[in-house]
Amino acid sequence: MSATGQVAGGANLIAFTTGRGSMFGAKPVPSIKLATNTPMFRHLEEDMDINCGEVLDGTATIDEMGRRIFELMLRTASGQPSKSELLGLGDHEFVPWQIGIMS
Repeated sequence: MSATGQVAGGANLIAFTTGRGSMFGAKPVPSIKLATNTPMFRHLEEDMDINCGEVLDGTATIDEMGRRIFELMLRTASGQPSKSELLGLGDHEFVPWQIGIMS
């Protein structure tokens, strides 16, 4: 998975866009989930960090959403837990290599 490579390459935070609502965490770094549409965000609000679907809905501009995402990144990088961290997602996601035979 690309997030494992990003973390191994030194990423300190993952911004994960999802349109279907992937239950994803990327420990050992926080993962912020950006929902691309409002119906999915509402269905999985406990796991999505920000509703970027507001741009499509016409309730936020691209500039406003960019500012919200940036501010969320700053808060998360400063210690505010992401929703995936609060749910404990990602505890078993970071596997840089598998030991043994893979089927």
